Amino acid sequence: MTEEAINLSLGAKVSDVSQEYCKVVAHYLPERYCDCRRIPMAAYLQAIDTAVKIQGDSLWGFNTGKAITSAEYGLLGYLVETSDTVGCAIDWLLQFDKTVANIGDIQFTVCDSSATLVWRPYFHNRHAVLRNMTAWVATVRRISGQALTPSEMHFSDAFTHEQLRLMEVWFNCPVKDKQTSNRIEFPVSLLAVKLITRNEVIQAHLLKSINEFASGGCAGEHQWFSQLQLVLHSCDLHTLTLSVLAQHLNVSTRTLQRKLTAQKLSFSQLKDKERLRRFGQFGYVMRKQELSDLLGYKEQASLNRAVRRWYGMSPSAYLNETKNQI
Repeated sequence: MTEEAINLSLGAKVSDVSQEYCKVVAHYLPERYCDCRRIPMAAYLQAIDTAVKIQGDSLWGFNTGKAITSAEYGLLGYLVETSDTVGCAIDWLLQFDKTVANIGDIQFTVCDSSATLVWRPYFHNRHAVLRNMTAWVATVRRISGQALTPSEMHFSDAFTHEQLRLMEVWFNCPVKDKQTSNRIEFPVSLLAVKLITRNEVIQAHLLKSINEFASGGCAGEHQWFSQLQLVLHSCDLHTLTLSVLAQHLNVSTRTLQRKLTAQKLSFSQLKDKERLRRFGQFGYVMRKQELSDLLGYKEQASLNRAVRRWYGMSPSAYLNETKNQI
């Protein structure tokens, strides 16, 4: 995927990650980002693809996720590590993930004896997803000092039987591919597990730092665009108009137009970005007609034309080509 296509699918200047998080692919980043504190998501994803190709590791994201450290999460990682329990750590993650790195929608639910963490990224890159999902499990195991085991792992991408077997051995639970979302299911009892890195003094200082950052203005833009993206994810694109989107966001059409202009976006561009995001996330697991409907097209021919405009090839050709590159 070209940098232009990645930027189109991400669609916001807030889509970036910390320099620490990019250390694992530092050698593959463009030189102009060497001294940057924040790295554009497009550059990070391209560096991952380069690393995978050069190292020839079909489970690169999984293998690097197992070795991730709290330093790679920045302040958020240390705040999570100084929590009292796994449940408190998840609370911090949910509260501050949009401030630290606005790269996807995280939803956490508890039902009876089971808890579920669902992550829907704003991009499609199987190794970035593998790295994050694996890192969450690896981090909880490390800071709890226990070999905690999920009940089940779900991935939206497809994997070979051997790849699934290797992941099931490490996660110590069933791993399912070709799912509608990336999710971790685990017993709710794990939320009460005590962490071995509890440090109230460090936590107080980190919390103060993050709150100061959040009050500096950047968080407001992050939160607004995050809310906009979450609404877009759940909208019926067949009936979505500027006024309908404004109603969902509880703002006037004029206010929404002004905010989009500030982001250098038109409504048609915003809608196109959401279609591209849905194609990247669900193109590998849905039939073409279902995918066309999900993207708000009345005919499959419209989907074909859109994909040719994005990537210069048909949907089948693009999906086959990118799948074979892994």
